[in-house]
Amino acid sequence: MKPSYPLISCICITNSRPKLLQQAISCFESQNYINKELVISYPKNDQLTKELIASNKSVNILQIERDPEETLGNARNHALYKCHGDYVCVWDDDDWYHSSRLSFQFNSLHTVGPGFQASILTRIILYDFTTHLGYLSFPYNWDGTLLCRKEMLLQNQYADRNKAEDTHVIPFLHSRKMLAQINESPFLYIYTYHGENTWSYDHFQIFIKKSHLLNQEFIDKVRALVND
Repeated sequence: MKPSYPLISCICITNSRPKLLQQAISCFESQNYINKELVISYPKNDQLTKELIASNKSVNILQIERDPEETLGNARNHALYKCHGDYVCVWDDDDWYHSSRLSFQFNSLHTVGPGFQASILTRIILYDFTTHLGYLSFPYNWDGTLLCRKEMLLQNQYADRNKAEDTHVIPFLHSRKMLAQINESPFLYIYTYHGENTWSYDHFQIFIKKSHLLNQEFIDKVRALVND
């Protein structure tokens, strides 16, 4: 019999960004969903990440060393094959996650109705390190917030490229009525722009121009969480 709360593998693809990665590890460790593992994929020559993982011995981490030339999409696919969870959750190394993110997204699958295999947030918080401003996002299926049954992703793997490797995954799930959209919980996820993102600042600005600027009190709270 499978446990009531199956193992969730949080997949984090990183490369020599120990300060950002440490925050992602801390957010993982603080999750109130107990049955979890953090899967960290990094290039073989990334000594900084190796040392950081070694210093976090209390955390359940599965290490995957990859070829430095491997694309982001293939790195995600290899992590899918090697992880142990029945479910996987995207765990980017440069964003911030509330301690209830995993439990909230997993439990949502059982409250919206039968047949749902994945959940996604349609409202999140955006934070711009260059301007120190925060925003409530516009309604959108934020790919980076996906939590999904692993077998569904194995059937529709990530594309072999470094950008937009995941854009087909959400339509695949949505068209088959497998995707639970969570509309009113933006506090679960803070998407940050810090200057080293995969996408450019112009891309991030497209998002913030459609979003609602938070008042200063909320911005200060967000800033404290992301350690700006």
